[in-house]
Amino acid sequence: MSFRDNLQHLRAARNMTQEQLAMLLGVSRQSVSKWEAERAYPEMDKLLALCDLFGCTLDDLVTGDMTGREVDGAVRMPQTGAPQDVTGYDEAMRSFAGRAALGFALPFAGVAAALPLWGLAFASDIDL
Repeated sequence: MSFRDNLQHLRAARNMTQEQLAMLLGVSRQSVSKWEAERAYPEMDKLLALCDLFGCTLDDLVTGDMTGREVDGAVRMPQTGAPQDVTGYDEAMRSFAGRAALGFALPFAGVAAALPLWGLAFASDIDL
């Protein structure tokens, strides 16, 4: 068996998406996709992390046959409808977006509030 087949099997047996695996390893989803397409191979630290994650040896992962191996039900990813943000990234980005919008809106609101006063200042200089 190849590394690609083993990785695909172990990931699928745990109901894990490429994105979830990438988040656990600290890489991009595209990296996992390249590994499964055999266009690239992970670095040694990522291989060791995969071994720890899937509970196998480096030999088994890279050259062995992992397709016949049973998967413990406790290590499966929960099958929920929508993916969950466990790192709080989504909430942080929503908060940042609100603050950024407020930061852009306040100067414009200040200028809009000052325009009538500016008009009064010029109107008093004009003799009718």
